Amino acid sequence: MGVYKVEKFINKIETCPKENIYFAEQQLELNNFPSETEWGIVNVFDDVKYQEVLGFGGAFTESSAYLYSLMSKEDKCKFLELYFDREKGIGYNFGRSHINSCDFSISIYSSVEDGDKTLETFNLDREKKYILPFLKDALEYCDEEIVLFASPWSPPAYMKDNNDMLHGGKLLEEYKSVWAHYYAKYIKAMALEGVKISAITIQNEPNATQTWESCYYSPEDEAEFIDKYLISALDEEGLSDIKIMIWDHNKECVYDRAKKILSNERVNKRVWAVAHHWYSGDHFEGLRLVHEQLHKPLVCGEFCGPITEDVNMLAEKYGIEICENFNNFEIASCDWNLLLDQNGGPYHNRNAKTDGDLFENKDDGCYAPILYDTEKNELVVTTIYYYIGHFSKYVKRGAVRVATTKHNKDLYTCAFVNPDGGKVCVVINTSNKKISANLRYDGGCTRNILKPHSIITLIF
Repeated sequence: MGVYKVEKFINKIETCPKENIYFAEQQLELNNFPSETEWGIVNVFDDVKYQEVLGFGGAFTESSAYLYSLMSKEDKCKFLELYFDREKGIGYNFGRSHINSCDFSISIYSSVEDGDKTLETFNLDREKKYILPFLKDALEYCDEEIVLFASPWSPPAYMKDNNDMLHGGKLLEEYKSVWAHYYAKYIKAMALEGVKISAITIQNEPNATQTWESCYYSPEDEAEFIDKYLISALDEEGLSDIKIMIWDHNKECVYDRAKKILSNERVNKRVWAVAHHWYSGDHFEGLRLVHEQLHKPLVCGEFCGPITEDVNMLAEKYGIEICENFNNFEIASCDWNLLLDQNGGPYHNRNAKTDGDLFENKDDGCYAPILYDTEKNELVVTTIYYYIGHFSKYVKRGAVRVATTKHNKDLYTCAFVNPDGGKVCVVINTSNKKISANLRYDGGCTRNILKPHSIITLIF
């Protein structure tokens, strides 16, 4: 499963779940097909360059960290290898953390005492229990920087007009400055623990009122909070280098939402990127509009699917999502939970306030690329892991996306040039039949056929 560079061969890595094939390697003889062939072609044009890649990864949620704490030392080492080793695993180097509890925490919590207007009681005691040990192990294991961004799901209840971290609500005017400084407190406290937070989003899914932790922001609310409170708080705390991302919600209104927020000149100047999710459908064109019209980088902040879905079909959706996001100018891809159990949890009871750990394991939880079966005490590597890995393992930080064309609507293609000059082309076949995907590059053509519902990575 290494990363190769050859001159006479193209290395092909293949995953075909229906045939129980995962990261199978073979060499294709370079330019073994007539170059004048017109049919079944996938073109790669590395003279047409687009955006630079920042990385791939997932979220260090408390639910994931809790499960990690249950593992044996051997399983922990295997887990870290699977994700953060580029040779033996899939080379994750990007990630997300949450400020206060989120829907995949094991109970509802914030980092201050109720009613604290000065933030004197701010602490990371909760993070020290599960999240920080998990993060530190990953950071120590990975041989390159894991770039981390952080997001809140809700301010503390007393800062909101519904006095509840759940069920939406809005940030009260009197607490806007306090809440802005809360981000700074979190970033500094994490730094003291040896964890660097490089960027923040303003609010996870600001347009949703959820049964779990949530808080509503209109575009005007988000722009005002950045302009009048967050920029000042970060500057006052010596954190002007922290990158700010907006939106962090679904793609169907990524362009119009970003356009409204960035119409504020001061905000536009300070905002680094636009984050997005996938739950309202494809809308890949929205990403392209943000790039072309607003000139901001794009980051996928979260995507996942239900544990009840066929995992092979879900994995294929992951592959399409990653491919088309990058084809529309994304620079980084962050999956949701790094680790969940066989039920797609745990997560807290979303209908009760408690200081204890109330688990609510339903049969409709979410998939993670790797599951930990708590009944058998074993790691389960899902098909999702391999589909993500066909990108993350071989496309390095600093790679540049280049142009591709393809002949069939059932194929999805994406190509990159790594910093060392090596080319990477990912091709996905979403059909029920074999499809030719003969690679044409630099005047030569190499014969290649994709199995039904399979994904390949070509390295040359």
